[in-house]
Amino acid sequence: MRSDPIFPAAFELLRESRQPLVDVGCGVGLLAFYLRERNFLPPISGLDRDRRKIERANAVAAGVYRDLDFIEQDVCESIPQTGNIVLFDLLHYLRPNDQARLLDRLALRVAPGGMLVIRDCPRDGNARFWLTHLAERFAQTTTWNMKATLHFPTRDQIFAAFAEDQFSRTVAPLWGRTPFNNHLFIFRRHAAATVPA
Repeated sequence: MRSDPIFPAAFELLRESRQPLVDVGCGVGLLAFYLRERNFLPPISGLDRDRRKIERANAVAAGVYRDLDFIEQDVCESIPQTGNIVLFDLLHYLRPNDQARLLDRLALRVAPGGMLVIRDCPRDGNARFWLTHLAERFAQTTTWNMKATLHFPTRDQIFAAFAEDQFSRTVAPLWGRTPFNNHLFIFRRHAAATVPA
């Protein structure tokens, strides 16, 4: 956690918000625990299909942190929660059609004035991209990362679900001191925009 720039970056983006937070692909809940330790108080729901990770997150949270809810759920299923949403290091584990469907569904769950924050590696084809690809393949063989074919999306594929009349859209590198091609995509729903039914 000390070396990964996503944790302080997420805190800076979310710290002033009072919206509930939905962490899609939450793993063992590290982001939720980090935010609580920095006095981020809104309710947090974490979703992950890996039962072992959800059980670990709930075991850590029990009796220590309030308003944390870790749920075993495949992200390809319907997501009822709304508010701010984060999706870190997950898209590339899904097939392209599933990526597009997930982003479309998540765009509908962002509250007015809220945001969806994505950290992933766009398919740039540069040296950082290939180092990221190799590191992900290695992690699949040595850790409990998802065992799936990797499909890194392009920037345009990530942007496609977020219409400019509904969202402001920004992307910036977030690799910190790592050699990886991680980028932060931020989609803020305009406060006056209506959420489609």
